[in-house]
Amino acid sequence: MSRFFGLSRTLPFLLCLGAAATILTLEHGAPSGWNTVKTYLLSGPFFYHSLAIYLVALILALFTYRNLYNFKVLLAGVFFLMAGVVSLLYFVEMPLPSGGVFRLPRDESLRLLLYMAYSLDLLLIALVPSYLPQRPTRLLLLLLLLAEAVLLWAFVRFRGSILPVLAGLAGSAWNRPLALVAGTNGVIAALALAVSARRRDPYGWAVAGFLLLFCAAFFRRGTDAEKLLFLSLPFVLSLLVFLNLITSLAHRANYDPLMNIYNRGYGNLLLQGRGRPLGRRFALALFDLDHFKKVNDRYGHGVGDQVLHAVAQKIRETVLPRGIACRYGGEEILVIFPDTSLPYAEKVAREVVSSVAVLDIPISRKRGKEKLRVTVSGGVAASENGTSSAADVLEEADRALYRSKRLGRNRVTAAHPAGRRSSA
Repeated sequence: MSRFFGLSRTLPFLLCLGAAATILTLEHGAPSGWNTVKTYLLSGPFFYHSLAIYLVALILALFTYRNLYNFKVLLAGVFFLMAGVVSLLYFVEMPLPSGGVFRLPRDESLRLLLYMAYSLDLLLIALVPSYLPQRPTRLLLLLLLLAEAVLLWAFVRFRGSILPVLAGLAGSAWNRPLALVAGTNGVIAALALAVSARRRDPYGWAVAGFLLLFCAAFFRRGTDAEKLLFLSLPFVLSLLVFLNLITSLAHRANYDPLMNIYNRGYGNLLLQGRGRPLGRRFALALFDLDHFKKVNDRYGHGVGDQVLHAVAQKIRETVLPRGIACRYGGEEILVIFPDTSLPYAEKVAREVVSSVAVLDIPISRKRGKEKLRVTVSGGVAASENGTSSAADVLEEADRALYRSKRLGRNRVTAAHPAGRRSSA
């Protein structure tokens, strides 16, 4: 519980709370400072400054994804850029090269739909997993991009037809818009925090923080404070994405430079429960490349390095989102499954072995490009009731791995309770 409410996890929420408190305090307690901030944030040049900041946040999110493949952060950068542009066109006039300006109609229906769009975006960000295999990620991101674009276009184009439908669904609550928005955002925030606590990630607090900003903005709707709260989003988002990037770079210090997965030192921290709790039940899978010495002897250590990197990335991709891959030895890779049963870990381990066996690894040689295939063997063990230590489970996984080697390699052996073992 203390980890969930720690400063590192609640910092995004506190930043959003601080932004809302600062704007509301300036509005009532510092007229001169309020006028200065308001003059800049509601000016024409601010539109392009804010757009540039949204783009910076998106670039940082893309950089973070390239390093840690965090889908939530990537999705937040994309969604906030698209919804942010529509919000800017609603609250701020966009100067045109011809000397004119462009803005969206400032009617109450579009304002309410903008709040709904942000709430839906944050709900989706809260629900999607942080880590997904790379191939489905591209397709999913494209589909979500198209859905977001269609949703925003429909909200702008058909707002007069959409609102009556929503009013019918909301019933009498529609006549109390502040209570409706606050209640909806409260439910989404509670769901985001529950999912975050279950997955042990910090993103629920960020979602709750942005929802708090939107509630504060809606409470002050129709005033300059509402505009400023909305227009503070790119600054808060960029700061949070930057902090996430700093955290990502800190994680990179725990990466093995060749395999581009976590190193043994970080794996040992996880086994000790210091990186994140393992839970009462957890599983460990140990993989080893089959006949790797023959690869080095035949093709050279340069090709051997290419093989290690390709296999490590395939294992990392296959075991996500629940497995954490670490380099454990020369060509040994340890996968840690917190809060995971043995049957699930065994199933994923078999997927690893089968996916590596059909992996075509491109290698560079003097005669040109070639493709190479290798296999791995695996051993899996688990602590199902919290009575076994990580060291004991690791020893069991190691024995299961060597049983796979003795049985012919390219297979997985699971160490079941009461000494039973299954191999396939």
